[in-house]
Amino acid sequence: MKRTLVIGANGALGTDLMGIMDQAIPAVHADFDITVIDHVRTFIKKAKPKAVVNTAAFHQVPACEENYHRAFEVNAIGARNLAVVCREERIHLCHISTDYVFDGRKNAPYNEQDLPCPMNTYAVSKLAGEHMVTAYGSVDVSIVRSCGLYGAIPTRAKGGNFITNMVHLGRTRDRVTVVNDEIVAPTYTLDLAGAILLLLESKGRGIFHMTQSGHTSWFGFAKVIFDVLKLPAELVPIKASEFQSKVHRPAYSILDNRRFNQLTGHPMRHWETALRDHLRDMKAQSIF
Repeated sequence: MKRTLVIGANGALGTDLMGIMDQAIPAVHADFDITVIDHVRTFIKKAKPKAVVNTAAFHQVPACEENYHRAFEVNAIGARNLAVVCREERIHLCHISTDYVFDGRKNAPYNEQDLPCPMNTYAVSKLAGEHMVTAYGSVDVSIVRSCGLYGAIPTRAKGGNFITNMVHLGRTRDRVTVVNDEIVAPTYTLDLAGAILLLLESKGRGIFHMTQSGHTSWFGFAKVIFDVLKLPAELVPIKASEFQSKVHRPAYSILDNRRFNQLTGHPMRHWETALRDHLRDMKAQSIF
């Protein structure tokens, strides 16, 4: 899709979107602040995009508990500002959200009609952003919920991602413990970027769940990383209750992708296939 403005273009998902979109327009925080509506309006009016994809977020989950004002400022007010301006300019807005809007107690894949029940400040702020986009963006919006993102570009705010953390720990420690009772669908940002492009081209509107197919635990995710990269540390499964964290997280984060699959006819790959391909690519480039 031509002339798509990618907000957060230097992040993991934003970088991959820029790489596959024709005439994509990059935007990072230095270009404008999404929390200031005048900045948003000035930049978008000058750029004249045909669509906007918002990947920007304050997604350091523990930090959101300490700095909840900033979490809502970026994840909710920023989303509202984009929705207002896109509606004014008659531009489609695709907003990226998260599986964390659910509490995981369903223990079956969540569809778009399931009632969200966020468990922490990050999740509440992201759900508030969804409501802002829906309320202020009228009908010409799409909201993408995904899960367990990783990519070639480490997450800037976190200084890495699950894979880079596992690689570091697997090479510097004798023993690495990983939670085995939180179920996820690890999703490669390059695959998600391609799916977002398909969604835009298919003129999808409303909420869409979009992840790699299949599911695993964080331990299962880590095991593939250790196997492919031959990391020397011992990998040990533990329960989430043994992991010291003040933040409540969903124990089950699987999303039902049928709505996206039916619209586009192109289901995303199985999580392990995508992960092994990514790891081999990184290994071939001597990144890992």
